Amino acid sequence: MGFSTIDIIFVSVILILVVRCTLRGFVEEFMSVAAITLGLIVAFLLYPQGAVYVKTKLNIQVLPEALAFGVLFLGVFILVKIFEHILRDIVQRVQLGSLDRFLGILWGSVEGLLVVAMAIFVLSVQPLFDASSLLDKSLFAHYLLPLIGSLEKNTPIGNLRVPK
Repeated sequence: MGFSTIDIIFVSVILILVVRCTLRGFVEEFMSVAAITLGLIVAFLLYPQGAVYVKTKLNIQVLPEALAFGVLFLGVFILVKIFEHILRDIVQRVQLGSLDRFLGILWGSVEGLLVVAMAIFVLSVQPLFDASSLLDKSLFAHYLLPLIGSLEKNTPIGNLRVPK
């Protein structure tokens, strides 16, 4: 078990995310993820009611579901971005830039490990080619596959195989 070529790629991805999160800061990075996530959640949950409103009140018959989804997503996204701007301003005024960047390092590390874990999971279950030769020698796969091994039961294709 050594450091393979795919591990170098994984380390590069983690380092890129850590540097990006450090430069942007925790508040900006976290709120960017929150804006997209909350926007999608609200849009998925409320677009049927929004489509009814678009059909009846606005009398628009062309793709009311898509229009309602887009408006809901954009509304929540813009609200979270406004909140992000306020938080960033507070962090600058209180002079917590160093703490913001340090938390950005931690957030980037977690985000990088999640991206690598998802990549390993996808490589292990995809049916297009046998990725076991890549993952058998990978240090990241050796430690992360047992942690994501419970996902095997929930995937309809592929065999999640923990390398020896």
